[in-house]
Amino acid sequence: MFCTRCGAHQGKTLEAGKAKSRVHRYAAHPGEHVAQPAVFTTLFPHLGQHKIHEFRWAFIAGLVGIAVLYAAGLITAAILVSAFLVPVLYLIYLYEAQVYRDEPALVLGFTIGGGVVVGIVVTLFERVIYNPFLYPPNPFGAASVSIGAVLILGLVVPLIQEALKPIPAFFLPNRADFPETVDGLVFGIAAGLGFSLAETLIGFSAVLASLPPHVAPGNWIYDLATLAVFQPLLQGSATGIIVATIWRFRRGRLAGRELVGVAIAVVAHVAFSAGTVAMKELATNPLFILLWQALVVGSLLIYIRYLLHFSLLEEAANMGFAETVCPNCHMHIVASGFCPNCGMALSAVPGSVRRSRRPRAEASAKSETK
Repeated sequence: MFCTRCGAHQGKTLEAGKAKSRVHRYAAHPGEHVAQPAVFTTLFPHLGQHKIHEFRWAFIAGLVGIAVLYAAGLITAAILVSAFLVPVLYLIYLYEAQVYRDEPALVLGFTIGGGVVVGIVVTLFERVIYNPFLYPPNPFGAASVSIGAVLILGLVVPLIQEALKPIPAFFLPNRADFPETVDGLVFGIAAGLGFSLAETLIGFSAVLASLPPHVAPGNWIYDLATLAVFQPLLQGSATGIIVATIWRFRRGRLAGRELVGVAIAVVAHVAFSAGTVAMKELATNPLFILLWQALVVGSLLIYIRYLLHFSLLEEAANMGFAETVCPNCHMHIVASGFCPNCGMALSAVPGSVRRSRRPRAEASAKSETK
């Protein structure tokens, strides 16, 4: 059992009665530990268990499709599918979760659409400074070691990107209507994914234009894995952390902790880019490059989960008692901020469930009339 106001576990454990020490039950998805680097329960926090599985299968199907295109030598098509896979899934998520049903065009336009616009401008500017997307032989850079490439692509470019990617979220009108940290996280992830889409399409425009319809697959599978999985997850996660931490600062949280969040996002982006460029320049085995990218992205996902978990514990206790059905355990409950049965934060439920909440007095009145 869980306290419906603060989310603390009420069982006979070391964490009982202490909401902030509840790390064995992730507030957005109580069936998982907070330190579990799961992609969908982290970046798609409003989806219930059933929908989460649907998105997982859709993602797997997309990856299988990319592998089939690669094996068939259709590299141009594989690059396009890789660029669109995660951003399109996130568009569907925003629709399915119905979190911003009343203003969908506004939210999508100023997050994903704004991220695309920023991505176009920033990527074109970066290509004027330095263009690493050369073909042939290597679409990511030259074969020899270049300190300049590592500094520009590994340090300067990530700093510029992380300074500009959050801009669409801050130009979103009526931001006061979306005050919670989970809102900032979702807006930031959407903007980052829009940026990633534009960055890939512009960066690989010469490759897309010059490649024949059918070519030998070669080693493209490694670059496709980066484009389909690790690059969008990095861009979305880093921007999500920055926007979420600034959202927390706007709620009056301590500035020091929020600055740490921004620093972690920037350092992770620098580590991802600098490590990738340096290993490519040194002709490192591509599998080790993917492992490095996975390590950085996994670390970001874990940080997001801790950030969101404690934010939900702090913010979900002020929702007021209401009658609803928990989307996680499907119990009919009267609760405030958390499901008393499974401990799910009710501020992270799908929009349709949240709008169906009936205040306790209203629910009692309806039962009496029956």
